[in-house]
Amino acid sequence: MTNILDLNTRHPLVGIWKCCDGFSDIEIQIDFHDGKPDVAVSDKYDGEVPEVSDVRWSPEQNRLSFSTYWSSGRVVKYQFMPSPKTGRAGVTFSYVDHEIWERRES
Repeated sequence: MTNILDLNTRHPLVGIWKCCDGFSDIEIQIDFHDGKPDVAVSDKYDGEVPEVSDVRWSPEQNRLSFSTYWSSGRVVKYQFMPSPKTGRAGVTFSYVDHEIWERRES
């Protein structure tokens, strides 16, 4: 009996991802081991690697979510969803930012 291995069974989110706009240096590497997601994030501009936490895969929603914590104190929450087009993913993210404000004279 011959065992045939289907090479196209790779998860559609596996790979190294970068924003298409050309302005971000953030790269996100996604892999799955025994059905569980593994996520690594890095800023290729300065080499920073944030803390990645709360990694969750929802097979029902076909959605991967996780959070990153950067040295600046910024927390970014991501959701990745496979796109119908191969090699693309829909990504939603939100973050907490920090600003300096000054009092305005009345």
